[in-house]
Amino acid sequence: MAKAQINFRNEHKASYLAREIAQENNRGSSLENRIETVLNGLRELTGAKNLKQLDNDKIQTYIDTLHDKLEAGELKSSTVSSYISALNRVIEYTNEHTNTKLKTMSAREVGLSRGSIEYQNRIVSEQTHNDFKSFLSAQNDIKAQALQHSIDLQRSFGLRLRESIQIKADTIKQALKTGTLHLGRQDGTKNSQPRDIPIKTTEQLETLKSALSFMQEHNLRSLAPTDTLKEQYYYAQNVKQEFNQINDTKMDYHGERHYYAQERLEEGAAARQVSEELGHHREEILKHYTGG
Repeated sequence: MAKAQINFRNEHKASYLAREIAQENNRGSSLENRIETVLNGLRELTGAKNLKQLDNDKIQTYIDTLHDKLEAGELKSSTVSSYISALNRVIEYTNEHTNTKLKTMSAREVGLSRGSIEYQNRIVSEQTHNDFKSFLSAQNDIKAQALQHSIDLQRSFGLRLRESIQIKADTIKQALKTGTLHLGRQDGTKNSQPRDIPIKTTEQLETLKSALSFMQEHNLRSLAPTDTLKEQYYYAQNVKQEFNQINDTKMDYHGERHYYAQERLEEGAAARQVSEELGHHREEILKHYTGG
């Protein structure tokens, strides 16, 4: 029997693997195309290059990205549901050919079913946030130190992981002068869309000052002390996975944005304002963060 294909280290290999998986399911080009999209997404988001490297945390990272794209209106719910179906075919193939036991899931189970966006309480507790920071502190590594500042920015300003890594020192300097964190293309905002986030608390102010001090101390332009932004992004995903494997509570970067949204609403901010601070233009998307 021929050895099963498991590599998707580039687009050509992903296309070949997608064809193999579709044929094993006795399905045609429609499923093949969706599987190829999923495989390329998994590689770009998590750095995985073959099915043996897949695990539940990397799969969750891909699902989180589908959430983001659905919330931003970049994908329709029907399209997202079809990607979840294709992802399940990838998982089934992986389990069969690599002797793993990854979990399949329905679109409803992960809050991505057809129709309206469904609420999932993913808020990161203060305890989990602090435990993860302690875990990073023990790494004694500049990448871990930078990530500590990144997750504080995520929690204090509702930034996406990529934004919290790519944010520029000049952006923070300007925010400390004006009292508003103005993010733009240079800071890795989704679709390069600018947005303003007010500095309302002492905690936010101290978070910015601490991040800027770290950048200046290490002569950094952003919170990526690596050769590329992608390298720091992959590191963030891998170290989160390591933390989650040894802890009962689970760290979820997107859950820091959920925390920010809930806190702002409890402060009395209008839903439309909070939605815009998160980088969304539709107020109803906020229900995905708060359930209200």
